[in-house]
Amino acid sequence: MGNALDSTLIAALRGRQSTLLRGLGPLAVLIALVAISAVIAPGVVEVDSLVSFLSDAAPIIALVIGGTLPILAGSIDLSVAGVASLTGVLVVALNPIFGPWTSVVVILIAMAFGATQGLLHSWLQLPSFIVTLGTLSMLSGLALLLSNATAEPIPDNDLFVTYLSDSTGDIPNTVIALIVIIAVLGLMLRYLRLGRDIYALGTGERAAIMSAVNVVAVRTLIFAISAGCAAIAGLFLISITAFSSPTLAGNLLLLSIVGVVLGGTAISGGVGGLLPAVVGGLITSWLRIVTVIIGVQPTAQNIVFGLTALVAVALTTDRSKLGIIK
Repeated sequence: MGNALDSTLIAALRGRQSTLLRGLGPLAVLIALVAISAVIAPGVVEVDSLVSFLSDAAPIIALVIGGTLPILAGSIDLSVAGVASLTGVLVVALNPIFGPWTSVVVILIAMAFGATQGLLHSWLQLPSFIVTLGTLSMLSGLALLLSNATAEPIPDNDLFVTYLSDSTGDIPNTVIALIVIIAVLGLMLRYLRLGRDIYALGTGERAAIMSAVNVVAVRTLIFAISAGCAAIAGLFLISITAFSSPTLAGNLLLLSIVGVVLGGTAISGGVGGLLPAVVGGLITSWLRIVTVIIGVQPTAQNIVFGLTALVAVALTTDRSKLGIIK
């Protein structure tokens, strides 16, 4: 009996060490990246540079936050970049109809679309990878069709986009909006049953069903939230660039997934959270700065992020839960 107790204690200690490493490891990586960058190029840690960095990082962090929820539940949303790109196109196309409230309407449309994805995935038992990959292609084609494959200036009467393009004091409003999103979703995961149900699904769907988790409702809601965050990321982008393009967020899909896993959220689901997602988004955004500092060509940056994604997934995947890797 003593041996069994010792084994239990050892397993518990290893679990705590793993949890601590998963939580503090990404933060340590972020601090190390910033420190290395400060040595190579001291100007990047000046206040103005950091504020500009946070504004530029806001779209990626919003995509990472939204994409984290489906992954926590054991699924994945590959359509986020398509939603973000289409958002800018819709803001221009629908502005003559909805005027200053166009961006709000577009967010609601995106959430309805995301809910449909979640419903198809869970109700029809279709793999989320296939569902969202197919809709990514559809969204990309729709953005090209509606925009005639051309960039358009953003109307200046949209209330939300106008707010995002401005600052409150020295703080960009995109950063303020991002903080609000993080706070709302953080409270939701912490205090609502939805948060517990998401982790239960990611830990084991069969056990979650036996615990009376409404799988269809939960997946429908988290995909709606993911699409809503992607739409807000698209609004962040057009508020910075002042124009819409059907491919504006085309290169952000890989970065959003890299951000999720770099934050310590396991691609297999059930492990991670919102704050790790924020840290992962910050690491991914800062890596873009590091690649520029060390002279990596823009055409080669995806190689760096692809390798980073492979390493991060290898370190965070819970193979004991997956069983056979397919």
